[in-house]
Amino acid sequence: MARFTNRELSTRTLEDFGEFFANVHGCACTLYFLGKHLPQPVAGTARERAAILGAPDRSRKRFPHQELRRARELAVVTELVKQKKADGILVYADGEPVGWCQYGRSGEVWKINCFTTRMDYRRQGVATRALAAAVAAIEKRGGGRIESSPMVFPHYDPMLPKLRRTFGWRSAEVAEYIADNWPSRELPGIGKANACQTSNKTMAHMGTMSMFEKLGFEVVGLDEKRSSDDPRYPWTFVVMRLDLDPRAPRDRAGPSGLRR
Repeated sequence: MARFTNRELSTRTLEDFGEFFANVHGCACTLYFLGKHLPQPVAGTARERAAILGAPDRSRKRFPHQELRRARELAVVTELVKQKKADGILVYADGEPVGWCQYGRSGEVWKINCFTTRMDYRRQGVATRALAAAVAAIEKRGGGRIESSPMVFPHYDPMLPKLRRTFGWRSAEVAEYIADNWPSRELPGIGKANACQTSNKTMAHMGTMSMFEKLGFEVVGLDEKRSSDDPRYPWTFVVMRLDLDPRAPRDRAGPSGLRR
């Protein structure tokens, strides 16, 4: 088993941040720092961008437009970090960055927004460790109210992408299959809550309800913006909340001052 450690995002860990996102996917996690995506570096279709920048070479894992986008996003994050306007947690396995959690303040409330784990370290508790470190970092800064909107629970169904490729995303066949096979559970105060579709390669970046429950977060409502009751792609996200009181005695088992 790997030895996991974690560090906060800072000028000292920026190089690790860049290394991590170069190894997981094509972005550098600017959405929640800025509240919006950056526009594409080069406009147009994939073919038009390839004509300008060069075509992707999968054999060498070279994707020119993706590399340009990542470099620009990393430059933006670097400037935000220098201005102390970017918060996050990096998780390391034997010194190598393998996990990420982004958090930040929104008015009077702290928001935990995003998790990413390198594929070869998934299902080893990396995201849960990152979440605990984020809560501890918020506590160190004075605590307060923390909110997040995780999925209720994930579900991987290898048949669903096959049906979507065959019949189309909006097809009656897809809707019928989901109606007959999609798992759900009852949540107090919420009612029926559907699983969120994941794949064997990716997981939704919002985290899972069970991760937050382990640290004392409680469900306070349905996240209506992210949830969907469309029969072709149903999924349920909930709003979870934790109030941290920095004056409360420290609990060695986890972050101090957990209040229900």
